[in-house]
Amino acid sequence: MKIKKAMVASAAAVFLSAFMMNAAHAQAPAAPAAPAAAPRPAAAAPAAKAGPAVILFVDRSAIIRNSTVGKDIFKQVEGLAKKMEADYAPENKKLQDDIQGLQAQFQLLAPEAREAKRKELEGRRQAFQKKVQDRQGEIQGGMNKARQQLEAALGPILEQMMVERGANLLLDRGMVVLGSVDLDVTQVAIQRLDSRLPKVTVTPVKGAPAAAAAPAGARPAAAPAAPRPAAPAPAQ
Repeated sequence: MKIKKAMVASAAAVFLSAFMMNAAHAQAPAAPAAPAAAPRPAAAAPAAKAGPAVILFVDRSAIIRNSTVGKDIFKQVEGLAKKMEADYAPENKKLQDDIQGLQAQFQLLAPEAREAKRKELEGRRQAFQKKVQDRQGEIQGGMNKARQQLEAALGPILEQMMVERGANLLLDRGMVVLGSVDLDVTQVAIQRLDSRLPKVTVTPVKGAPAAAAAPAGARPAAAPAAPRPAAPAPAQ
């Protein structure tokens, strides 16, 4: 009978992927809701012609990947994920061994004993999975708070750079098809962020919402289901 292996695989890549996805989502803030229509004012004198757009662009994902604080957040999250794996490895192995043991003697047990053992293992599996997901949620919560601190420090830096260069529009690099390299202020932003915020401590958030589902490979195996009885031979 084939059984999935119960293991807590490396979760660091999952957390870091989520970190970068959050950063990507932050790059495109939602457009503000349109205000309610106001009464049309009386015709006024033509407005002065608006000046030309002065555009800069920045790669926010590169800032998170390459800044000192972004790299440090990655390193801390990886360490927390590996510690989680190490902490749960003994319980995970014991659960897997017990599931394999039941598989080996499944046909030798009486139906009642088989079902009782299966239910016991299933309860342990579910409890273990919840512990893993709770721990993942705590790490995710700490990572999100660290990202918010990074974004809070980065915002004023970008605003100041726009003032210095007389820009009135800042775009994310992912939205730009073609543009002069002189308009890309990513490296300058990284240098200023390194100076302003070189480190943020990632602290797991107790009571943070548990992960919706354990990442692939991190879910403990389910206890084996009882085999279906063979169909009776046709009557003579």
